[in-house]
Order: sequence, then C-alpha cells, then structure tokens
Amino acid sequence: MPAAPNKLSEDFARVIGEWRKKHKLREDEPLLLCLELFQLHQTHWDALRRKELPSFSDFGESLKKLHQDAADFQRQADALTDELRRHQNTSELIAPSIAGLILTAVVATVAGMLIGKFLL
Repeated sequence: MPAAPNKLSEDFARVIGEWRKKHKLREDEPLLLCLELFQLHQTHWDALRRKELPSFSDFGESLKKLHQDAADFQRQADALTDELRRHQNTSELIAPSIAGLILTAVVATVAGMLIGKFLL
C-alpha cells in the first residue's frame, strides 16, 4: 500500500533539506522557489485527480454491473433468437394476384398525373 500523502510530503521536504545543505543553497534560492511552485502545482492536480476519478471499488462495482447487464442482454437475445427460429417457417408468402397488381399500377398512374398537374 502506498504511503499517505502527508508522509510523502514530509519525506520530500526532508530530502530537499538534505540536498540544500549538501549543496549549500540559501532559503531564497530561485531553484528552491521553482521547486516549491512545482510542489504546489502537483498538490493541486493530485487533489483534482482524486476528486474526479472513481475509486477502485467503484470501478470494480461498475464492471460487475456491466458483466451482469451483458449476461442479461445475452439471455434476452438468445430467447429472442429461439423465438424467431420457432416462428420462422410458420408463415408462407402469398403471391400477389393479377387484379391487385393492376389496381396498384392504375392508382400509382392516377396519383402521378394528379401530382404533376396540381403540384408542379
């Protein structure tokens, strides 16, 4: 398990203090000020990232729910497929009659002539 953020900050400050003593750097050294600014930036973005990202337990629960939903969908799709296969051969296509074809052609022709005369 990773160390707590406060523990990391304390360790980081200790290491920086040792490094500053080793290289005899003053407290107001520009490099140290840049380092402090970077640390503020990193702390800010870490807080935002923790707030926006879900925890691993939430993510795990979401994956479990997705798995359950996928299994339910698969069961329903299988049931629908079985039902469609069962009813597939029960109805046969009926060929249209000659009278029906002639009537359709006449109605389409009259509708075309009326559209051409009144709408165009």
